[in-house]
Amino acid sequence: MTQELSDFIQKLFSINNIPTRAVTIPCDDFDWLDHGLRNNILGDSRLTEQCNERLEKLPGFTVQYFKDVFQCCYAAMRCGGKNEFFLVGPVLFENITGAQFDNLFVRLNLPERLWEPLQAYYYGLPVFTDQSSFETLLTLLANYIYGEGQYEIQRSSETDLDDWYQMYNNYLQVPDQPFQGIQYIEERYQVENDLLQAVAKGNENQALELLARFNTITLPQRLPNALRDQKDYCITLNTLLRKSAEQAGVHPIHIDAYSNQNVQQLEAITSLEQINPFRRKIVLGYCRMVNEYNLKDHSLPVQKIINCVNTDLTADLSLKAFASRPNINASYLSSLFKKEMGVPLTEYVNQHRIEHAQRLLLCTDLPTKSVAVQCGVSDMHYFSRLFKQIVGVTPKVFRESTSRADFYQINQAVSPADHAAGEKSG
Repeated sequence: MTQELSDFIQKLFSINNIPTRAVTIPCDDFDWLDHGLRNNILGDSRLTEQCNERLEKLPGFTVQYFKDVFQCCYAAMRCGGKNEFFLVGPVLFENITGAQFDNLFVRLNLPERLWEPLQAYYYGLPVFTDQSSFETLLTLLANYIYGEGQYEIQRSSETDLDDWYQMYNNYLQVPDQPFQGIQYIEERYQVENDLLQAVAKGNENQALELLARFNTITLPQRLPNALRDQKDYCITLNTLLRKSAEQAGVHPIHIDAYSNQNVQQLEAITSLEQINPFRRKIVLGYCRMVNEYNLKDHSLPVQKIINCVNTDLTADLSLKAFASRPNINASYLSSLFKKEMGVPLTEYVNQHRIEHAQRLLLCTDLPTKSVAVQCGVSDMHYFSRLFKQIVGVTPKVFRESTSRADFYQINQAVSPADHAAGEKSG
């Protein structure tokens, strides 16, 4: 293909926002074809080899249309010399968003960590809603290159470009044991469901027993990198446990902090031996979160107060402020809170502020005045007096005489979310 013709063709398609490229095989890099989807997002580096093989087998005087399992559409045709080709795509013929994206993601059974990258990938693809117009452009081009009616049109199935998809869907097939895969999946899902229920109840012993059983199940390796594969399974488990805690009545503010912390720590893991201990850690963390933050037994007004206190200690946490929000009588709200929590609202708020101050004093180098401000007390003298009243010593003495180990041993009820808050402040 001459440079002049190549420029004209690319301009014709670029007007319609359709990616095109002329290529000569063998080509040592085809990652541009799918915008890096397989290599950079899926971790599958075989695209270049597959494309070279596919194009080499493409007959002359042929326009081939093909669509991958991600619903991305392409076209290929020989042009010019024997090893010269013209490629078109990827193009979408409809937006892959909302429920359609959810269904596609579930159907492909992809790991949870790919959710956001794949969504971002789709947002960057051109959408050409009129498929017939798209094919008309290819027909005009083929007529120009081959002559009208002098070529064939081929259409391939979705899975031709993605043999990994078929391989994964059949990973449980065992010769002479046709139902072993079914039993395997049923057992795995039953253990997972039992584990989620145990976490939702905050039952640590039962959850750990089920986790030990889960760890004996050999999970199929879906990626070439075994460690990356196990990390993906851990991310999926973290997501399931997150939803379990939410269903138990834990506010998302606590779940989100702990869940994000888990993913960050997971990425720092460097060996397969660290995977099972990490699973144990996150299961225990969610159980303890449910036990501390399960608010289903409290009335809605009290739930809102507790969530506000746990979310932002620097906010106005006075009875007057809370009474104005739900639009109920302050006296009634005060009585309701004391009845359900066993202490007056002011005492509850002060206790939480000083507990947070203790963590900041031990886990950070913040000046005492800054600690007071972060706990919602702007008056330093009042803060010192309140701290001594609750803890028994001044903030300075507490910081100098108490170790973090001693503090957490005394306060064993410190939640995963509180640990995350302490690390964030540090």
